[in-house]
Amino acid sequence: MGKAVALALVTLLFAPAGLLFGAGVLLGPAAQAHCLPTTPPNTSNTSTTSTIDGVSTVDAMMPIEFPVAPETARVVVPLPAGSWVRTSGFGMRVHPVTGIYRLHTGLDLAAPTGTPILAAADGRVTFAGPASGYGHLILITHTINVTPVATGYAHMPPGGIHVRAGETVTAGQHIGDVGADGYATGPHLHFEVRPGTTSSARVDPEPWLTTNGATDIATGPAAAHSVCNTGAPATSYSGQTPARLVPDPTSNGRITERTAHVLTQLQATFPDSRWSCWSPRPGQKSEHPLGRACDGTFGNSIGTAAAGPALELGWRVTTWLKDNAQILGIDYLIWQGRIWSTARASEGWRPYNGGGMHDPDDVTGGHYDHLHLTIGA
Repeated sequence: MGKAVALALVTLLFAPAGLLFGAGVLLGPAAQAHCLPTTPPNTSNTSTTSTIDGVSTVDAMMPIEFPVAPETARVVVPLPAGSWVRTSGFGMRVHPVTGIYRLHTGLDLAAPTGTPILAAADGRVTFAGPASGYGHLILITHTINVTPVATGYAHMPPGGIHVRAGETVTAGQHIGDVGADGYATGPHLHFEVRPGTTSSARVDPEPWLTTNGATDIATGPAAAHSVCNTGAPATSYSGQTPARLVPDPTSNGRITERTAHVLTQLQATFPDSRWSCWSPRPGQKSEHPLGRACDGTFGNSIGTAAAGPALELGWRVTTWLKDNAQILGIDYLIWQGRIWSTARASEGWRPYNGGGMHDPDDVTGGHYDHLHLTIGA
């Protein structure tokens, strides 16, 4: 599955410009998924001067050191699928504005003004504001495969930044809007990758995206569900007997009151998801027969890996559960070969080894076809 995604990304990134322009016409512009409240850029950051393509600009250097970002759940292409055209890659070139032959430190993806810019991975915003030649710039630090890395997103217009320094973001989150501020000849995203910290040397983003299995977020109406953590606010269990067993509406068994409370919210908030909770599981160490676990699918069937809209819906549900874990009483989540637990939330998503019961390389054993959630007693 990862190899197929990587191949598709390479094809898109290195296709002839004419072909990409044609694809843009067929697929249409990105959905204007302005689902986050607009926040003014953070201007409290101190900064130092550096260069972009040989032109003096500003690099963010924070006056305080933010905590290390937890391990990301996934990596995504930073613009919605079908919305962009690759116009300039990483490497030496003549700058189209200055005429200077210098290193181009990122990847340029042309897209209509206002196209949503997506966070490439889970992380923490370290800078968001005006930055000379970059126009308006966002810098985000991440942990990917236990390795720190920073990504940069440039040329947003005033008012086109939707995050503040210090905020945490999720892969695929709408963080800003494409513009043409700074040294630019037209609206585009200048995307940078800096292994280490925000002040580290830049590397070529294209092989980095491919190596990390970057996936596309769909355009069209579905984009509003993909790039935003939509969903009704979660409510906490207010009863007096959270561990009391009640009938499970998904089976002929029984689940705890707290599990039933979570299940009711999932079914109401994400009606296209399907859930199965109680099951006997003889011989297994499992919370399912205890009535404390549920498995969800998203338009796919068990045995078939979630892909396309099913994968994006799965990520929406997973993100909603993770963001509301304390309110809902979630112990842990397993999805797409990774596990996240409330007790180890500071570590983020960790590789899932099967727990001694499942083959993590199998579609079902690795939870590539379903999301597992366990609720506290």
